Amino acid sequence: MSADIPLLALPAGSILQFLCLTLPLLGVYLYFLSLAITRPSIADSKSDAYLDDRIRLTDILYTYLATLVLFASLIVYLFWFVNKRRKLSKRYDSEAIVVLGNVEFREIYEGDNYFSTCLEWMANCFRRNDYGYVIYDLSRVASHPACNLEERKAAQLAGTIKKKVRVYYRYPREQVSIMVLPNHPYSGQPKIDLEADWASFSEHVGYPDEDEGAYGEKVNLPRTLSRDRSLGVIIIAVFWVSFLFFASLYICFQIGVIEDYYVDESAQWAWIVFATGCVLIPLVAFGGNFIRWKLYERWILNSGRKVDVLKSGVSPIKYEQSASTLLGRGSVDEYAETTSPRYVQMA
Repeated sequence: MSADIPLLALPAGSILQFLCLTLPLLGVYLYFLSLAITRPSIADSKSDAYLDDRIRLTDILYTYLATLVLFASLIVYLFWFVNKRRKLSKRYDSEAIVVLGNVEFREIYEGDNYFSTCLEWMANCFRRNDYGYVIYDLSRVASHPACNLEERKAAQLAGTIKKKVRVYYRYPREQVSIMVLPNHPYSGQPKIDLEADWASFSEHVGYPDEDEGAYGEKVNLPRTLSRDRSLGVIIIAVFWVSFLFFASLYICFQIGVIEDYYVDESAQWAWIVFATGCVLIPLVAFGGNFIRWKLYERWILNSGRKVDVLKSGVSPIKYEQSASTLLGRGSVDEYAETTSPRYVQMA
């Protein structure tokens, strides 16, 4: 990356984009609400529209409550999950040690033809191109003074680990700083990408869309939410939860008005469904996000696999020589201990 580019958070999709995505759905749901408002006026066997095809209000209630689950889960995700993720990320700032390692990255679909371009666009939509791999030596983590592991456990930390990580700088790198939490040797993350992640917690910040990376290659930077944009999404989600809750409540009252005219509408059943939804929706929203958090935490702290150093593309001799040449020392850990502000000395 160019030295004159400040380390700022990555730009995110605008709130207007998210709002526009939900407006068509809002239009459909307002139409459903209008059907509920006008249904009592045609709920009469003498009405010309009585025998016309209709959408059951009970089905509309099901639709509202199902959508309410999604937006309630989104609110819990933004309030709770994102906050937990940020705290975990900031632990690296105060606790992590630093070793040298490599970052592997390759665009999933490369090529100049139309088919490859379409596949690359789809991969970016699903954020498949936001991930790379870090490769570093576990023995250097185990031998670090700040790594307070039992002797038996430390002896097992030998070899090279390859771990899938989120990357903000989308190009391969060699001999870069990898931050590792001392009590979790498999928790390595590229330092510069972590700094970009920390910066994304701030407001009104952003990277340029692309820049020249290693070897003159163009680097497409992914997009992420900064704090002010997260607040905008929360406001929209809160609006949706409020709308769906009160609309569902209104549907229940309307079913009570027309149940004597339609055999397939039952106010008692509608209230049971509504009450059950009020109990289950928070449980599903919190439970789903809790399970997702545990999976994410495990991925960050404990995922990864040992690989053959030669097969991973990093020669052990090259690794040692590069580290010594780069640092002017015989040990990566000496460099981390003497120069890193995040070095943690054992008590």
